Formats: sequence, C-alpha cells, structure tokens
Amino acid sequence: MPLSSVTVLANPQARKGTGLAIADDVARLLIDRGITARVVAGKDLPDAQRVAAEAVADPSVDAIVAVGGDGSIRLALEAAAGSTTPVGIIPAGTGNDLARALGVPLGDLPGAVDVIATGAAKAIDLGRVRLDDTGETTLFVTVAATGFDADVTKRAVTMRWPRGQSRYLVAALAEVASLTTRRFTVRVDGETLADGEVLFTAIGNTRSYGGGMLITPDADVHDGRLDVTVATKDPGVGRATLLRLLPTVFSGKHVEHELVRTGRGKVVEVSSDPAALVSVDGDLIGHLPATFDVLESAVSVLMPR
Repeated sequence: MPLSSVTVLANPQARKGTGLAIADDVARLLIDRGITARVVAGKDLPDAQRVAAEAVADPSVDAIVAVGGDGSIRLALEAAAGSTTPVGIIPAGTGNDLARALGVPLGDLPGAVDVIATGAAKAIDLGRVRLDDTGETTLFVTVAATGFDADVTKRAVTMRWPRGQSRYLVAALAEVASLTTRRFTVRVDGETLADGEVLFTAIGNTRSYGGGMLITPDADVHDGRLDVTVATKDPGVGRATLLRLLPTVFSGKHVEHELVRTGRGKVVEVSSDPAALVSVDGDLIGHLPATFDVLESAVSVLMPR
C-alpha cells in the first residue's frame, strides 16, 4: 500500500551531530512526494527507545524511518520487530552495512528517500545474542564479532580519524601490534566448528560490517540462518599471516584461506579462554561465553522493488 504518513527517527549524534538536520531533509523530501512526515528524536538511549516504540504503536503511522548508522537503525528495528509496521532506512552512519545488504543507496539522500516512497516492504531476519554470564540479550542487524574483531571495534570507536571504512582498517593494523589469541570453542547447531587457538569469530546476519568488509560473504538476511567465520591459528602463525589476510576481507576472499573455517546455522555457541569481547553492529555489549541465534523474518523493511 502507498505510504501516507511516516515518523522519521533522528539520531542527533549521526554524521558529526548533523543527524537531526539530515532527518529534517528526509522529512522535506517525503513531504514533496505527498507523504506526511514528522521528525522525532530521543534525548538519550532510553528516550530514543521510548520514542521509537510510540511511533510503532501509533495507528496513524504507516512506517517509521530510521536515520543513522547500523546501531541507530537497530533501535528502530527492535521497536518494530513483531509488528506490521515497516522500517525505512536512511544510511547516515559510519558502516551502513544493512543499507548495503538491502540495496539502499549510500551517499544519495533523494535515492534513499525514493526507496521509502516507492519500495516494497519485505521481511528480514535479525540476530540475537545472549550473554551466558548475565543472561542479557541483544538483537543485532549486521554482524556480531568476537576476539580480534571486537578488539578492533573497541579501538575504532575511540578514533577520531579516519572516518568510514578506512577507520576499521587503521584500527585493525594497530591492533595487530598487540595481537592476542585465545582458545575458542565454536559450535553451530550442535556441531563443533572450531576448538583451539583462534584469532576471531564473526557471526553474520549480513555479508559485511565496518563499512563493507565482507567478513561473512555468503550471509543473507532472508535465509533464516547465521553465517559464521572463524580464523584459526596454527603454531608458528603470527602477525605476518594476519597482515596478509586482512586486505582479503574487503573482497571476501579470506574464507578461502586454509586457516579460516565457515559454517551456517540457526544457533551458534561460542566460548573462549580468556573471555573475549563481543560487539554487535559496532557496539560493544560484553564478553563471551554467549549464544547467538536467528529470529527469522522478524521485521519488515522498505527495500527497492
């Protein structure tokens, strides 16, 4: 059905504090297309969650539109999960990997708004992680990362330069200097994928994270499965091997390396010694052990037809 009224969820922190201005531009472009649009923004995370929930519950709202990066978009998808309200996506963050997965234009605001105005609502999967030590659960939209990957995220979020995809590469190169391996056990649908020295484990709902790094290159948000990439470590393998492996992540060729193992399933159990950090959609949430599972067709998003 054609949209007549939408609520635009703004993240004032997106794009160096210009997120609210971007949301206003989105509303103006939607109004130009004959769609009533209202911009709302939370003062902090709890307030943003409240605002998103209210927008989803409003029967006069045909869709909610999330403006920001993957973390901000996750908040909107969490609010809309299980409802009939679709979510439109305006990529305005660092990674924008869900937009990449769905074919939403990057760096093209009118093009992204066109997807909202003329696109089709289709269901996508979401990932979910439960931290075993605390029992806390968090949804994720793109990739959950542990080990070296999460260590890179921790470093990247503190960096002011560079921005975009190159930030993660610079952070990764810096993290190699203090490379730490851990003993991981990774089980996919009850079958052991890895048990030994591991550099990182990534669990993907989408193909990429960090602005286009194809860490789980065959992942599909419509297949009801999570893809798993594990970089194991043999004795004698060190920084030089990792430095050669890193650039291949941008093409997805790293999965062809003899030390990399891949899997796909509904439930992924991961533990490590010592405990590794866990990040989801670029946000650090805690430490292993954790269980990851997929919520099939959990939420509707507006995609190009």
